Amino acid sequence: MDKVDEEKRNEIFLNRKSQLEAKANNFKIEFFQTSIWENTLYKAWSNILASIIPNKDIIKELLEKYAKACQADEVILFEKNTLLCITSFHNKDIKDEERFEKICFSMKRFKNTCYLEDKKYNHFLIKNKINTIYIQDFENSTILMIVLPNSNASLELVKLNLEISKKSFKEIMNN
Repeated sequence: MDKVDEEKRNEIFLNRKSQLEAKANNFKIEFFQTSIWENTLYKAWSNILASIIPNKDIIKELLEKYAKACQADEVILFEKNTLLCITSFHNKDIKDEERFEKICFSMKRFKNTCYLEDKKYNHFLIKNKINTIYIQDFENSTILMIVLPNSNASLELVKLNLEISKKSFKEIMNN
């Protein structure tokens, strides 16, 4: 959409969408009005990735069980190479609609810094006044991020439940 005049973008997008829907013969098509200059491209690719993940609803249920077992506020499953969000579970209302994009950007910067310094990681921990964030390579192609409130954050509980949960996640991810 970057090459389309800003005042005409929505009109042209809706027009092209209508044309394609007319030719689709009831085939479901999802449309994204994207730009390389904002987070719309990230959202589109995340939606596409999430739509092709089998058993996504079951994975989300497992994230919920894991979050409750660890007393986590949020658990997010990312694709490892692109850091696109596959699915997530959260106990609190999320007000920032660009949250995943910001997390992805920060994680990519950290990953690039590690790469430039020839460092490798499979997990790391971020603590601040509000919460504790634990990020770990989860399966071959995923990364799990766990957000814990500092009032009752137990990293040992998180790690233990992560090891217990891996088998269930692996079975579902490989089916």
